Amino acid sequence: MIKNIDLKLNYPVLPGQDIELQSLFKSAFEKLNNFSSVSTAGGNLTDWEIASTWLSHPEYLVDPQDVYLASGGHQALFTCILATGLQHKKIVVEEFTYSNFKNIARLLGVTLIPCAVDVPGLKTSCLSEICLKSKPAALYIMPTLNNPLGTVMPMERRIETVAIARKNDLLIIEDDAYGFLDETQLPNFFHLAPERCFYIYSFSKPFARGIKTSYLLAPGEFSKKMTEVLGLSGANPSPLFSLALNNALGSGLIRAVIREKQKEGSLRQQKAKELLRGNNVYGHKNGWHLWLELPTHIKASELDKKLIKQGVLIAPSTNFSASEILYDHAIRIAFGGETDFNKVVEGIEIIKKQIVSY
Repeated sequence: MIKNIDLKLNYPVLPGQDIELQSLFKSAFEKLNNFSSVSTAGGNLTDWEIASTWLSHPEYLVDPQDVYLASGGHQALFTCILATGLQHKKIVVEEFTYSNFKNIARLLGVTLIPCAVDVPGLKTSCLSEICLKSKPAALYIMPTLNNPLGTVMPMERRIETVAIARKNDLLIIEDDAYGFLDETQLPNFFHLAPERCFYIYSFSKPFARGIKTSYLLAPGEFSKKMTEVLGLSGANPSPLFSLALNNALGSGLIRAVIREKQKEGSLRQQKAKELLRGNNVYGHKNGWHLWLELPTHIKASELDKKLIKQGVLIAPSTNFSASEILYDHAIRIAFGGETDFNKVVEGIEIIKKQIVSY
């Protein structure tokens, strides 16, 4: 059976990472004294102190008491919604947003309201209008290297967004899945508005897919609910995983891996854009995915079906569109599903041929 070319999955992986992980877990396994112990829901003081150092910004220090450990990004998202009582309420999202947040919202009865975007990201004029007309309870946003567009919201617009959130009593849920690829490292929304922001940093993309651990920052008033939901919605943090992660952070390994992923992302992004020259393509300079606009006569959902028959997997724009009438004229091409970039090139060539055939 011929293996598909996977341009849909997007967990950036570097050659040789498995060997690094084996060594990391072997070392943690040898140092762990008590295998029968169970961590408390949300982590322990050592975890929180290490996390607060990692998540602090030169101008904004994070208090360890605001940190929680979750079992990956999805549990963190569920926790934010359940701990704040956002079920069956309205949440504003960028008009193209994370596909699985759409699925989580549907499961929890959340109504998503799309907000227009431009090159700098979410349009604050549109957000203000939505707040006035629809009275949403929260904003879910990926301001640093948006999935799927790759945009980065500049500082001025972040400040404007916080001002609107404070004026309209909006909670903010920031999902920082791909922010590690941007070297500028702008302050996140928790840094700017800790009284109303929830910030999620998962290690499955910056480090390794098998590390299902995420850091979650939350306002102090939700502390009791956060711990309760984390404890009831999944297993408490694994002592082995936590020790391995803490060692990787302390040794500088994760920072080194991130630098390599930025370099590799830059190379892949540049080569992919060269292959697609002449098309409308958008993507962050270090991004492991890009957004390809299609001619208006081509539907992404139909192209997706044809590419599947050709053995190429992509993500159609309908997966990300939050509008009532789903946008069906773009595709996301991801590079994280194939360690060998030659397979990515092969897949892009098949996509180009398929588009030309219409």
